[in-house]
Amino acid sequence: MAKPLGSHTDKELEGALAEGRLTERKAAVAEEILRRREDAKGGGWMGVFFAAFGLLLFSPKRRWRRRPPS
Repeated sequence: MAKPLGSHTDKELEGALAEGRLTERKAAVAEEILRRREDAKGGGWMGVFFAAFGLLLFSPKRRWRRRPPS
C-alpha cells in the first residue's frame, strides 16, 4: 500500500486488514479510518431521526392551539 491509508477505499482497507498485510500501527490507523467513516455515514440518519421525532412531538400541539374558539 504505497499511497496514504486515508486515500484507500473501505474495501481495500478491509481486505488489507483481513490478509494481515499491514503492520500493527498501520492496522490500528486503518481500523480508526474505517470506524470514523462509518460514524460519518450514520451521523446523517441520527439527525433525520431526531428531526422527524421533534415534528411528531410538536406539530399536534400547534394544531390544538389553532382551534377556533367555540
